[in-house]
Amino acid sequence: MPRKQRIEYPGAIYHVISRGNYRKELFLQQNTGEAFERCLFEAVDRCGWKLHAYVIMSNHYHLVVETPEPNLVVGMKWLQSTFATRFNRLRKERGHVFQGRYKAILIGSDRPLLGLVDYVHLNPVRAKVCPLAELKSYALSSYPKYFKKKVRTGLCRADFLSILDLPDSLGSMRRYAKHLELREEADPQRREELMKRYCRGWFIGEKEERKALEKDLRERHPDVVWEGSEMKGLNEATWDGLVSERMSALGKTEDDLKADRKGADWKVQIAKELRSKTTAGNLWIAQRLNMGHPSRVTNLIRKDRA
Repeated sequence: MPRKQRIEYPGAIYHVISRGNYRKELFLQQNTGEAFERCLFEAVDRCGWKLHAYVIMSNHYHLVVETPEPNLVVGMKWLQSTFATRFNRLRKERGHVFQGRYKAILIGSDRPLLGLVDYVHLNPVRAKVCPLAELKSYALSSYPKYFKKKVRTGLCRADFLSILDLPDSLGSMRRYAKHLELREEADPQRREELMKRYCRGWFIGEKEERKALEKDLRERHPDVVWEGSEMKGLNEATWDGLVSERMSALGKTEDDLKADRKGADWKVQIAKELRSKTTAGNLWIAQRLNMGHPSRVTNLIRKDRA
């Protein structure tokens, strides 16, 4: 069975989201929010991460983190396990602190990055924790820290400011604040739409950039099944790449898929390879190869082996 893993490569940017176990208000108890923030900066220093934005809410957090080295997994393991140990010691509790595995969504460059940074910074406003005019007073966020002359090592405001053609300066942050006001006032009811855009799927960015990444991952890691239900699109792209390669080798086209009979020998051979080398299911195989009902795939493979 192919191994499962996160997508990691040098310079990758992620939207990382994690919630407290049972959605409990994890970060409101006895300065636990500040304790998590300290752990976060320790992880940034240890791993050499660039933290473009973060916000710690009552029961979850958002990070926009760039990994110059492919070390998201080891860094997140240290961050969450270290905080869990400290939290349980502080609260005199035992057991899991976070709800399952964290979500890590890859982010494209330029506008997708700026949009996500805006989304993270405006989280307290859209959750009605504080009004926009008081956003700088929300301490558990990168936003107020960017209004300092000297920004803490690891925090990176230069990249999202440059997307707005602004230099890395305090004056630029005041202009960025105006930018946020326009983003929020344009449509304050967009919370659900924005959540779908920035918190779901496996990649946020331009279609061409996603396709290039899919192709690169398929070619470099043909044996890997990417972890999580949000990787469904990438896994299917990998399976589709195998189908296209085998069809090309056999001199077959998409028109042949429709014209040839559902149980054609060449279709069965490709189906067998998909079943043995990937996690593709009968439904996907039957639809992609035009083989009829999904149960027919298993029957044809068994018959071919007989």
